[in-house]
Amino acid sequence: MSARLPGIVPVLILRQILWGAAFYGSFILLTRFFLDKLNYSEAQTIMMLGAFGAIGPVCSAIGGFVADRYIGSFRAVYIGYSFYAIGLAMLSAGAALINAPLSILGIAVIGYSRGLSSTSPTVLFGNSYNETNQDRFQEGLTLNYSLNNLGSFGAKYVFPFILAFVAYQGSFMLSSLIMCGILVLFYVYRKPLRAAGNAMDHRPLSLLFWGIFGAGSLFSMGLIYWVFSNLDQGQYLLYAIGFAAIGYFIFRTAKAESSDQLRMIAILVMMVILICFYFYYGQMMTSMNIYAINLMGDEILGFIPVKPESGVAFNPLWCFILGGPVVGFYAWLEKKGFSFSIPTKFAFAFVFTAIGFSLLALSTQHMNEAGKISANWILMVHFFQAIAELIVGALGAGFLFQMAPKDLSAFTMGMRSIALSLSGLFAARLSTSIALPKDIEFTQSVVESAYYDYFLKLAIFAGIMVFVTIFLSRVINRLVEKSRNVDQGETLTPAITAS
Repeated sequence: MSARLPGIVPVLILRQILWGAAFYGSFILLTRFFLDKLNYSEAQTIMMLGAFGAIGPVCSAIGGFVADRYIGSFRAVYIGYSFYAIGLAMLSAGAALINAPLSILGIAVIGYSRGLSSTSPTVLFGNSYNETNQDRFQEGLTLNYSLNNLGSFGAKYVFPFILAFVAYQGSFMLSSLIMCGILVLFYVYRKPLRAAGNAMDHRPLSLLFWGIFGAGSLFSMGLIYWVFSNLDQGQYLLYAIGFAAIGYFIFRTAKAESSDQLRMIAILVMMVILICFYFYYGQMMTSMNIYAINLMGDEILGFIPVKPESGVAFNPLWCFILGGPVVGFYAWLEKKGFSFSIPTKFAFAFVFTAIGFSLLALSTQHMNEAGKISANWILMVHFFQAIAELIVGALGAGFLFQMAPKDLSAFTMGMRSIALSLSGLFAARLSTSIALPKDIEFTQSVVESAYYDYFLKLAIFAGIMVFVTIFLSRVINRLVEKSRNVDQGETLTPAITAS
């Protein structure tokens, strides 16, 4: 087996592709489902999708804590994916019955599943690389992230077409069956996957513990259901959970040893950058998605058919196409003697984000006679946003994993998800400012007043973040360098004493 891909890593990459197909295939249909079948307004739908996108990540810190301290990373994935399959089946039943409470209960179960399981695959992935092969870890993560987008793109593009044949209930059930396939895969490879887990995966757990865990899981799902059913109040609970998790991390930072403390402070500074970047990521399923559904044309390059709700599929398409070239470009730069730190690379990500949202604002000036915006505009916007996402997505996860203390590895990966969640909630709340009545006629003046100023302001803020990120990257680099100096000093001290 190639040193680039240790034994169990191909299985984990296949899991990522299948998960992307199942999750995003359903996710892409939810906007239309709530608008057309459950009769939600645009503002209600934006907030529901924002909350759905946020609930799993904001709970992932809790899931990471449970995986680190109690059940192990392998168990967290297996249990979480079992509930994924159940939640998607419930969503299918809710769609068949056009039953809003049952549909919301289904996505509540999915939200719980995502929270429990989302951090642990990265832990399994990272532990699959031995100590002498860590240079390949970042490359493996970027490859994994790129291939995830293959499954995501296929699902986001194909599922809206499948919808015409099997309706919403059939589409959601297909996702449930894909999740069942992942469970079979994990059962077949359970021994090497458990070996890549953490210490808790190897410890037996009592029936009393499983009873407590089951009761806690039911309570969590009930609480998530309440959040979705009462979004005006529920969003503040999500904010509270997110900031409480950050507060716990700050508490652990204050108690950590010197070198770990410096690295954990670097993680907290990185969180500021991640929250700002993921605010733009959150726009994809909120403002950009609504914009595409309302105005995007039905062809790419004049001959490739596409559904308006599939506009967000352009993002994973570009991520898949560009993943390899991005890795190759990093390698070429290093050969030429140019080596940028991960935080510094994030400044480049904001450059591409600013270009993307500038193009999005410009697209509002180019409605055709049918009152539509060419899909090619949306395709170009996602090209630049995908480059930014490739820089931040895999490298951000790798940076947090490498900086985190071993006993906080899954929880720290949950911190990344908290950044995604908090910024996604803010993105959804801000995006409601462009929500329009369902029966409005889209004239040039309506499109410009609703969308142009909004997207232009986002582009300007991304430009400002370039310079802010450059400053913060220097802070992070100094913290990491100090932590290395401390580690070297601690290594040298015993040798000096012995001599």
